[in-house]
Amino acid sequence: MSDADPAAPGHSPVPSIAIIGAGPRGTSVLERIVANARECAPGLCPEVHVFDPFPPGGGRVWRSDQSALLWSNTRADDCTLFTDASVSCAGPILPGPTLAQWARALGSGDVPHPRGFRPRADTAAEAASVHDGWFATRALVGDYLAWVFHRTVAAAAPGVRVRLHAASVVDIRDLPDGRQRISSTGREPLDVDVVVHAQGNFRVDPYPQEAILAEYATRHRLTHLPTTHDPETAQARVEAGEPVLVRGLGLAFVDTMMLLTEGRGGVFHRDASGTLRYEPSGHEPVMHVGSRRGVPYRSKFGYTRTAAPEAAPRYLDPDVLGDRVPDFLTELWPLIAHDLAGAGYRELAHAHPERLSTDPAAFLAALENTAWNSPDYRELVTRAVPDPRDRIDLDGLDRPLAGRRFAHPGALRDWMIDYLAADVERGRDPRHSAHLAVYHRLLTVSETLWTLVRDHRLSPGSTSRGLPEFFDFCRFRTSGPPGPRVERLLALIRAGIVHPLGAGLDISARDGAFHARSVSVDTVVRAKTLIEARLPGRDLGRVNDPLLVRMTAHGGLREQTRIDPVRRTRHPTGMVDTVEHRVRRRDGSVHRGRFFLDPGDFPRPRSDAGFLRHSDEVARQALYELVALAADAARAPAESGAPLLG
Repeated sequence: MSDADPAAPGHSPVPSIAIIGAGPRGTSVLERIVANARECAPGLCPEVHVFDPFPPGGGRVWRSDQSALLWSNTRADDCTLFTDASVSCAGPILPGPTLAQWARALGSGDVPHPRGFRPRADTAAEAASVHDGWFATRALVGDYLAWVFHRTVAAAAPGVRVRLHAASVVDIRDLPDGRQRISSTGREPLDVDVVVHAQGNFRVDPYPQEAILAEYATRHRLTHLPTTHDPETAQARVEAGEPVLVRGLGLAFVDTMMLLTEGRGGVFHRDASGTLRYEPSGHEPVMHVGSRRGVPYRSKFGYTRTAAPEAAPRYLDPDVLGDRVPDFLTELWPLIAHDLAGAGYRELAHAHPERLSTDPAAFLAALENTAWNSPDYRELVTRAVPDPRDRIDLDGLDRPLAGRRFAHPGALRDWMIDYLAADVERGRDPRHSAHLAVYHRLLTVSETLWTLVRDHRLSPGSTSRGLPEFFDFCRFRTSGPPGPRVERLLALIRAGIVHPLGAGLDISARDGAFHARSVSVDTVVRAKTLIEARLPGRDLGRVNDPLLVRMTAHGGLREQTRIDPVRRTRHPTGMVDTVEHRVRRRDGSVHRGRFFLDPGDFPRPRSDAGFLRHSDEVARQALYELVALAADAARAPAESGAPLLG
């Protein structure tokens, strides 16, 4: 049982907030409520009800009972759930350890265990091995998040009382008295004043083509594992030695790859030259993998830069835009591209001046005053940066297989081996730190863009032309696997366990089997098993989460849409419509006591993380709303002549 008090059914007699979801986002909101309660709601002593069917802290994604083969894709020193001096929030700054700092302290026995925190038996062993460049198992991350949750609950009393509900919320309805009634699985309804939606990545229905393939698989006794499958349980359905089609080369693929190889007894080892090799167990399938790009997400860097990342974009400045509503492709993309390339070349000039053929200061000055991607810009870069590996080619970074055609699968395999080897080297050797600078700049640029989207400051057409592709590029460049995972993929290709299919992957079903082909090579692969190794995405139009389905149906929330001013067409965004995090109902009205927060990326320390700023904003607004509701309730009986109670 958690150290949070067990929940009582029915009406909450004191000012109350419900947080739906106890994963990283819900835990962060709870920490910010506790931190802000004394200032924002003095003397109110609110109750906070936290709902999640999974253990608090990690939630569903970061639960601590997962296989040790499933890793986080963020360095341990780049993970935190605590504010620091860089976070520009109105609430108090209450520093705490990063994942790496916490793990080292836990390994040495220096972490106090708050009531309710029970780490896994093997957590201490992994914690003792953690260093700043470590990529932790998801189970270890889950224990860290659980510790943050229980530490927050322990610090809450007496000003805030936390009640934990191990249940799924299935509906929320407004009541005549202004409160909200929460219906959850296996419990009596609970009435609260304020609700914060922090569910994280909600479940969605398969893509339409997946549904068609699944129906075909059922009729022809094939195996089809959809995007929503649990890789740990579903992989048991894949037989040893059989050819398997795998669609997707992102993080879901990496999980699948590890469970079907090392998870089945295979062993990775280094040969005399230091090259990583794979020794099969004989229980692996033969995986034929492809995707739209045809290559895996770019691997994470295993080193840090000497210079601290710049806090904000140089050219993409929302304040300079004023009241204009710019178009992404024509107005913002040139600024973003200048930002990305400039960040890389500044790092190259400052950290590796010997790799330039001209004076670094003169090069940067000329770069600053030359329009990005103009003929003069390209000539300047070609002349000053002699090694093509040091150049920031944004098109090549996004679609490395674009325009390439191979005579046979072996030629594609050889290209892929060279490509992955270069990616591993880039992530391992600090001489390539210019690309790390581009990575850091992408993080700040994407956060700025999300702010513009949330505040409705982009042209409606941007949501369908350019912006989705850019965020896809951001995920490709910043959400990749750890370098050691890409090196394992390289070893599996060399061992003949994994075969690349290429880009523009197309999957069809006919003649009692699945068929795969790509635009990269003229060959077709046939198999009776298809694994959809893709993340299902966050799309309110395909949502099958019972809570969001019901609330959308009865108008408690709605999907955000954009109207193209030229074509006058409506463009659904897949996102919940909010105004300053407050939910819009179907009729367009804003619910004063209902908030919605997207999951967001893990906050990085010393980065003024938007994740933490948004948690703080919602926590303070929720507390202020409680104060306002309490004042309204106090006035109502006095104005009606009814006696005051209590």
